[in-house]
Amino acid sequence: MPKVSVIAKNYAKALFLEAKKNNSLTQINKELHQFRDNFSANLGHELKSPVISKNDITKIVTEISNKFNLSKLSSNFIATIVRNRRLNLFPEIYQEFFQLFKQYQNILEVEIIFANQPENQHIEQLKNLISKKYPGKNITVKLTIKEKIIGGLQIKIGSQMIDISLENQIENIKQKCISAIK
Repeated sequence: MPKVSVIAKNYAKALFLEAKKNNSLTQINKELHQFRDNFSANLGHELKSPVISKNDITKIVTEISNKFNLSKLSSNFIATIVRNRRLNLFPEIYQEFFQLFKQYQNILEVEIIFANQPENQHIEQLKNLISKKYPGKNITVKLTIKEKIIGGLQIKIGSQMIDISLENQIENIKQKCISAIK
C-alpha cells in the first residue's frame, strides 16, 4: 500500500469525523468510491492549474456533484479540496478515508490466493477459520487466482502472509537441497 501524505490524512480524517457526526459514513464511503472509480488523475492536475478561475472551478465542481448525485457533505468536501487545489490528492484521501471506515466498521480484508477457482464451500470454510482467529471482525474476502503457485493457497491478512502453496514448498525443498550441498 502506498504511503499517504499527512495532508491527505488530515482531509480524510476531517471528512470521516464529519460523516460520523452526521451518521452518513456508509453513504459518504459509497459516494467517494463512485467518484474514485470515475476520477481521472488528469482532472486533478488540470483543476490545480492557476489559469482556471475560482468561478470556473466552482462551476465544474457543481457539475461533478450533480452528475454523481453527491450528498451535500461529499459535494462540499470535493469543492473544498478543489478550491484548495488538492484534488490531485483525492486517491490518497480516499484510501485513508476507506481505511478509517473499515476500522470503524470492524472490517478485516483478507486476500486468498488460489492456483485455480475454488469451490464456494472452501472459501466459506477458510472464512470461518479466519473469523475464529479474529472474533468480532467482519471478514471480507478478496479472491485471487494465480496459477504460478501451482497448488495450495496463500492468505494475506494485512501485512501477514500465510503461504501453504506448492510453489513455496518446492522453493523450501530447493533451499534445503542447496544448503545441504554447501
